[in-house]
Amino acid sequence: MACTGLEFCKLAIVETKARASELIDELERRMPDFDEPIGINVNGCPNACARFQVADIGLKGSLIGGEEGFQIHLGGSLGVEAALGRKVRGLKVTAAELPDFVERILLSFQAGRAEGESFASWVRRADESALQ
Repeated sequence: MACTGLEFCKLAIVETKARASELIDELERRMPDFDEPIGINVNGCPNACARFQVADIGLKGSLIGGEEGFQIHLGGSLGVEAALGRKVRGLKVTAAELPDFVERILLSFQAGRAEGESFASWVRRADESALQ
């Protein structure tokens, strides 16, 4: 899910829709056998139009050294185990680094999860170092 971003919103500071589409395409190319449903919500500013706080991987647009980037929120969820995503201290990535970061976190999830464990549940119990 992505908000309208720079294309239509005067509050946005980063591109969202194209960035989200490119990210998904790249992840599908890199990880064709990944079959766990993961929600990635991309927001272009600190407002919550794309509800980044309740996504498995929530991306809040920000500028990092003058470049487009994202503050990362991990493990948000709705429903029975509703929770806001975990904000890992200092975890921000530039738009260029985003595919590498998401691939790395999904590979860590695959390697460290318990049988049948959701991404959000894994994030809640994972050591902060596993989420970098």
